[in-house]
Amino acid sequence: MAQKMIAVYGVREGSGKTVVARELAGAYQLRGKKTLLVDMVLGGGQIAGSLGLSPEPNLGQWLQEMDRQMNEDLPPFALRFSPEEVAPFIQHHYTGLDVLAASPLDFPGRAAGMVEVVITHLRPLSHEVIIFDTRSVVREYVLRLLSLVDTVLLVTDSYRYHLEYAAGVLERLREAGVTTDHFQLVLNRMPTLTDESPREAARQLGLPLAGVLPELPAMQPGRNNRTLSYELVDHFTRSINQLVERLE
Repeated sequence: MAQKMIAVYGVREGSGKTVVARELAGAYQLRGKKTLLVDMVLGGGQIAGSLGLSPEPNLGQWLQEMDRQMNEDLPPFALRFSPEEVAPFIQHHYTGLDVLAASPLDFPGRAAGMVEVVITHLRPLSHEVIIFDTRSVVREYVLRLLSLVDTVLLVTDSYRYHLEYAAGVLERLREAGVTTDHFQLVLNRMPTLTDESPREAARQLGLPLAGVLPELPAMQPGRNNRTLSYELVDHFTRSINQLVERLE
């Protein structure tokens, strides 16, 4: 199959986008798709810790090498990294999932160019699916990422009045030059009897509905949050698998 690049973007911090990105990547890997999960929350990502991986190696080390070369007056479009040079920055989870952990540093003013270098050099890798967890902000490097991937999953955990906020987020992205034709909606909470239907929520936002997810079992008291929930046969697992099927 052709390589898929999917970015997961939350309408606000705390919407559950990181959980969606992590569990979606795990589901793809269990389906036999070689998958890379990239933590693009520069300066504050949580993917490595949630999976029990080490802080290093990480994306930041790669970005620091880009920064060094750019300080030598090499423009971003001239940077070149072979797959063998990219591989040392990637960690391997016991499930077979590959992870490019977050940078511990932010790179203001240079991050947008660096993101384009990252995308360009991840494309030739052997991964069939590459999933990005993103920061829920309107910043140049995030906008560049959202514009370069194949699909963006817009994650919200709220209905009703909060859909107005989600609509505002989409409008700000469009004003910043991001085309949202490749966006799909993920509702990260089941509706109550007083909520409109998920399809109606998607219709109001003008986006296709990719999926509706219940509460993640691993986040409930007494569960080990380092265990990927797709190893459990439950409602969340079925919902994640349905999301994967819609994205195929």
